[in-house]
Amino acid sequence: MPFTARDLRYEPEKSFPALEAFLRQRAQRYLGPLQYDAEEVDLVVSHVVERLVALGLLGGGTRQPETVLDQLSEAQFYAFLNNCVRHKAIDRLRRHHHQVTPFSALEESEEAQGEADPLGEVTVSLWGIPPFAHPEDAALAAATQRELRALLKHCIKALASAPRQLRAVLQELETIGALDLAREVVEELQAIAVTPLSAETPLPHLSQHRDHAYKKLRSCLQSQSSNLAVVVALRLTEYETWLSSERKKEAAGEVAVPIQELARAGLTLSEVKQGLRQLAFEGLLNWHEGDEIVHLDAARLRRLARYYRIE
Repeated sequence: MPFTARDLRYEPEKSFPALEAFLRQRAQRYLGPLQYDAEEVDLVVSHVVERLVALGLLGGGTRQPETVLDQLSEAQFYAFLNNCVRHKAIDRLRRHHHQVTPFSALEESEEAQGEADPLGEVTVSLWGIPPFAHPEDAALAAATQRELRALLKHCIKALASAPRQLRAVLQELETIGALDLAREVVEELQAIAVTPLSAETPLPHLSQHRDHAYKKLRSCLQSQSSNLAVVVALRLTEYETWLSSERKKEAAGEVAVPIQELARAGLTLSEVKQGLRQLAFEGLLNWHEGDEIVHLDAARLRRLARYYRIE
């Protein structure tokens, strides 16, 4: 059952079960190797609940003044809770000396150690720090930004030719609380005589359908971007198939891409270099001004495939 900040403030008894279920689901996702440790999951959930109580949001009623959190939209509030859970889960992983999973590591800034001020979280762009490791981050952000929301809907609707992949993405949107976005996608598809699979339809091999869908979403988001770094990143990922060839395997799993080959289809060499500079600045490439070759390995290609940046 969806809930809002207002529900937590004025009707905590009704909304708390939904809040707890959401926090537990996100905690298990971010805890990685600790996801089946009930004590660790409880600790993360309790931490967020305590912060909400301290802020006067959970059960505060009219006894405590409203804060900026009360003014958030439903999507923004879910994103705020998601970030609080993520920060605490990463903190617990560090305390247990577990290596942070690639998904969390790509989202988390190197400077962020331990707890993050939840009020400070709200002032930070909901898009987080690029690159995005997962399209759900784009979903949470796009739910509050009209242009980006339209782009995301376009990319999700493009999955209509693969009904099971579309259902997997809609199910993920519903899980993270972006119910209005999922509802709009379904209504717009039905308007053009496309009926997505019912939520009750079983999806064997769900994780595979979801992974294929995410790959298509990333590619779609990148291809629709006008940001030079994103466009260059997309072009570099086109060379991923080269790594699977026997010739590239013999070359220590690397592919060398001449930057001249990237300057095509509307991009000048100067624009390519500008995009490469941005990618190198963000640590996605080991490229220096004056280099005529970009060296890529499988790990860099995976990160480039997940890269997205707003203007």
